[in-house]
Amino acid sequence: MKKIGIDLGTSVTKICVKGRGIVLREPTAAAYDRNTGEIIASGTKAKKMIGRTPPEKEVVTPMRGGVIADFEDCVQMLSSFLYKIGARGILSRPKAAVAVPCGVTEVERNAFENVCVAASGRDIFMLVKEPMAAALGADVDILKTKGRLIVDIGGGNTQSAVISYRGAVSSGMIRTGGSDFDGAIVRYVKDQYNVVIGRQTAEIMKKSVGSTHPLSEKGECEVYGRNTLTGQVERLVIRSGEIRVAVEEELYKIAESIRSVLESTPPELASDAFDTGMILCGGSSLLSGIDKFMSEKLGMPVFVCRHPLDCVSRGMEKILDNPFELAEIVCLGEDEDI
Repeated sequence: MKKIGIDLGTSVTKICVKGRGIVLREPTAAAYDRNTGEIIASGTKAKKMIGRTPPEKEVVTPMRGGVIADFEDCVQMLSSFLYKIGARGILSRPKAAVAVPCGVTEVERNAFENVCVAASGRDIFMLVKEPMAAALGADVDILKTKGRLIVDIGGGNTQSAVISYRGAVSSGMIRTGGSDFDGAIVRYVKDQYNVVIGRQTAEIMKKSVGSTHPLSEKGECEVYGRNTLTGQVERLVIRSGEIRVAVEEELYKIAESIRSVLESTPPELASDAFDTGMILCGGSSLLSGIDKFMSEKLGMPVFVCRHPLDCVSRGMEKILDNPFELAEIVCLGEDEDI
């Protein structure tokens, strides 16, 4: 194992290996023993423990809004993931490329590099612009002089970029994503029914019957929560249309951020983007009807790419396979921001 690509997401972390593709796809979470400080679970096992642990155990999610919120926890979690795929140890210290969101500060960018260095035991050989990796993963020809708009709606942020001839002409990031949808659903249920549900329950509701457009509603689901007035557990039936109402404000924020990126794009390229349409990727682009919602709000065609969950990682694979051809185009320079 010589080269790996790391996509540290707010909700999910993915690791790809040159020649092998995506070898790890795990929730960005780790569980610790408070008494010893040792990690006892990571990824899927840790996520299942959220809200279900005794006081001496703690589950942490070290990413917030697409950036690293807790350095030490993130290092230990990533080290655990690298051990799982055999990429951490005395005999295995691969070179790593890491995807970095657009719009981050220099401190936040350095945190990505330092976490990966500490976890892998090797220097990072490439910092990759996340929108460029996403464009490659969506099979966009980044060498053409035609403007293409790509929008990555992740767990903690949404990144938008207009790509044309080897670079992002304009880009932007808003720290709103799938986890904000979950929070909005929790608030809606509490406000409407005086019932408190957990974020995990909200996420299940979002994935099972979540909708963002009247033509994409998917029925109803049954959930349980604690009534704030009586303290009793209460059964609720939530309709798909209610999820749409709950997340609407967050969706408007995302639409406005995309509009801002288009407004800062040169007219010719903005015209190209409206003509060819928006490419949606990221886990939250799977929310039913989101393509119809964005199309109506922005007045342009919208398409969800073929592999929205793995778009950035698939792009990282292509970069690892052709580093000499693509490195100059997709890499983030030492003093560069996009």
